[in-house]
Formats: sequence, C-alpha cells, structure tokens
Amino acid sequence: MTTLPDGFVAYLMARDAERADAITEFLGRLTDRERTLMRDAAVMGYVQGRRHPDDEEHPKDSAVLQLVIDAALDLPDLYPATAAVSEQTTTTRLEYFLQTRQDDGTWGESSSYETDPEWIVERLKRRRAQHPGSEHRVAWRTTTVTTGPVPRIVPAATTPAPAAG
Repeated sequence: MTTLPDGFVAYLMARDAERADAITEFLGRLTDRERTLMRDAAVMGYVQGRRHPDDEEHPKDSAVLQLVIDAALDLPDLYPATAAVSEQTTTTRLEYFLQTRQDDGTWGESSSYETDPEWIVERLKRRRAQHPGSEHRVAWRTTTVTTGPVPRIVPAATTPAPAAG
C-alpha cells in the first residue's frame, strides 16, 4: 500500500470540508418543499440505480427522470412531496420596475411593479428626463406562487416543520 504525502492528505481533507460546506449552504437556500422534492428524487434515483442490472447499458437522463418520477409517484407514502405536486397550482408573473443608482453605488427600487414592458420603458424615459443627473435602469423580477395542500415534508435541521392543516 502506498502512503500519501501529508500535504496531499491535508488538501483532500480540506476539499472534503469545502464540499460539505457548499452542500450545507446550498440546502440551506432551498425551501422545505424544494429540499424535500430534491430528497425524494435523489433517494429514488439512488434506489433505481442500485436496481439497474450491471450488464445493461445505463439509460439516458430523460429515461432516468421518468423512471424516478414514476417510482416516486407509485409510493406516495414514502415520497409525499412528489405526490403532492399533482394537487398544486403554480403561477409565475414577470414584473418590471425602475431602479436608481444610489450615492453608495448600489441600485435601489424607484418605481412600482408593472407587467407591461413597453409602459416601463416609457416610464424610464420620463424618469431620465425628470432627473437627468441620476442613473436609472429597468430591472425585472419573477414571482412564482405555488398553492396546494401541505405535504408531509422533511424540514431543514434549523427550520420547524410546517403545521398540518
């Protein structure tokens, strides 16, 4: 057996710690619902991979996705967040607004939100004419709202579980 140099081992351990921190940070940015859907898909993907015969070619990503979703939907008690998606409604709204550069260089919101891009461009022209010494721009945001029954989810370690109802 070959012994690895101490510096290389220290590097590998530091990289492992960095990856673990990145994963923790990533999961912390997800909502409980997103985290649970990801968990459902990851676990079922792992299960499907373990069940795949060694002597067969591995299917393409799209086929794997279909296998994972089909298996998760077939076991709604084990994958409730995935099962609840069929009862959810999601709407997305794209809105435009004006921003004005602040004295510290950051951009601050300086108008209400509008869905008509032509209207906001006209508003930008008027704003520039009214305040020629300031810098203005059009910005946008997307608001996505998902409604449906509260599924049994796996909350983050620091997030309390949602109330059943």
